[in-house]
Amino acid sequence: PPGAGKTYLCGRAANEMRGIQHLPMSALLRWEAARPLSPWAKDINSKLSRGEAVSSETTTSTLRAFLDRLPFDRSKVLLDGFPRNLDQALRFKDEVGVAAAAIQLTGNRGIIEQRLVRLCKSKEELEIARSRYHDYLEESSLTMEHLKDVVSKVVQVDGVGFLAWNFAADDEQVPADTDQDEGFKIFRRAVSVGHPSITREGSI
Repeated sequence: PPGAGKTYLCGRAANEMRGIQHLPMSALLRWEAARPLSPWAKDINSKLSRGEAVSSETTTSTLRAFLDRLPFDRSKVLLDGFPRNLDQALRFKDEVGVAAAAIQLTGNRGIIEQRLVRLCKSKEELEIARSRYHDYLEESSLTMEHLKDVVSKVVQVDGVGFLAWNFAADDEQVPADTDQDEGFKIFRRAVSVGHPSITREGSI
């Protein structure tokens, strides 16, 4: 959900784990919207200007085209903020393939609200974030059920550090410290699940 720490954790993972590339979906859509020859620019700009979510079709098509242009192994891309709903997850499977792993960040609703209030620069931006959080609450359970059926490893991490657990076959529960570094260690372990060949600094 918005405010759960996706961009911070993904960015830090990319900085500290050699071979990982961080791709924030919001940044990709803005970049695509500014690309003169983009077939999706008009649709993206129209939605973003009204504070609306870009359609699943446009989002997935933009992502697929970007991944196809990558000069490196796209299996080592950490997608930040995707999929946002079941439709995006289904389209990704059909048009791109099956991800190596999926990580879901969660968080206490009260703390998420505090983060949104602090991060948003205007009332309009805050209302958009709250709307997206509401959409996340409605969509996430179906999306995660689908991912658990098709992705070999699905990991859930509490973005505010209360609890993290692993949806592996043994359902091992991993207690998380409220310390930010401890939370990141759990996230980094989850990233390494999908990329076992990556050379990592230190141990987790």
